[in-house]
Amino acid sequence: MLAEYQKGADQLKKDLDGLTKKEKIIDTALRQTEQEIQQFQTFKQQKLNEIRVVITLKMHQIKCLVEDKLPPDLSNTIVFTNSGLKRLRSRIDELKDEKEELRKNQKLLRKEHSNLLKSKKQKEERLRELEARSRDVQMLKFGQEVDLDVLEKMGVNKTAEELREQLKQLEKKNSKELRAWQKQIDQAAGELAGVTKQNTEKLERVADLTAAQHRLEKELNSTQSRMVAEVGPSKEKVKAEREQLVSLVKLQAREMEALKAEINMLRRKGGHVYTPVVRRAPPPSSGEQK
Repeated sequence: MLAEYQKGADQLKKDLDGLTKKEKIIDTALRQTEQEIQQFQTFKQQKLNEIRVVITLKMHQIKCLVEDKLPPDLSNTIVFTNSGLKRLRSRIDELKDEKEELRKNQKLLRKEHSNLLKSKKQKEERLRELEARSRDVQMLKFGQEVDLDVLEKMGVNKTAEELREQLKQLEKKNSKELRAWQKQIDQAAGELAGVTKQNTEKLERVADLTAAQHRLEKELNSTQSRMVAEVGPSKEKVKAEREQLVSLVKLQAREMEALKAEINMLRRKGGHVYTPVVRRAPPPSSGEQK
């Protein structure tokens, strides 16, 4: 309740300041208008007095406005054309209308000024009443008058404290989740390195077996060519060697298939495979072709 009284008092002070500023603006505009009218009259008279014109007139073109007679001395007279005289007369009427309009505006401004003064007095009275009620409430509640600005600054903003606490809890939760994800990333990186190493070792083993297979195939071909030239008991020996080589080639082929299947399985797990250069078997020497 005390805060509502204080807010009402502040609002009345703002309204009072606004009315005071508006009053000052109206007074300034009124003074400026009066000054402009006076400056215009002075400027007009000054310019009219500065006009010097020499013209040639005939007697029938001259009409004296003093007793409708031509005076003997024309040095103190002013010559006007009929159209100029009409314009001046019409301008006099225009100035009268403008003066009347300014008077009306002045009356309106004075009336508005009076209304603003009345409103100002009412606002001041209302402000005094609210200040008195505020003092009474403070005396009943605190036993003395209290500065509400200081009291508001000393108070705790519960909403802000709750938001800070929520922000702190959210930061802790995000930090914990971030550490967990980083741990998973490190673990996955270690698994990836291990799988990549296994893939590389398997590929090197496949390369070695491929080279050995090529070498055995060449030895087998060489043995078959020697079988054509040999006869008798050596034929059975060559046949046994050939069968041994064939079984060895089949065994290595099965081992290669098993390694390829394991490599494909590792690839499906996401490991990178570095393919080594397959070493070619050296060509058979002249002694093997006898």
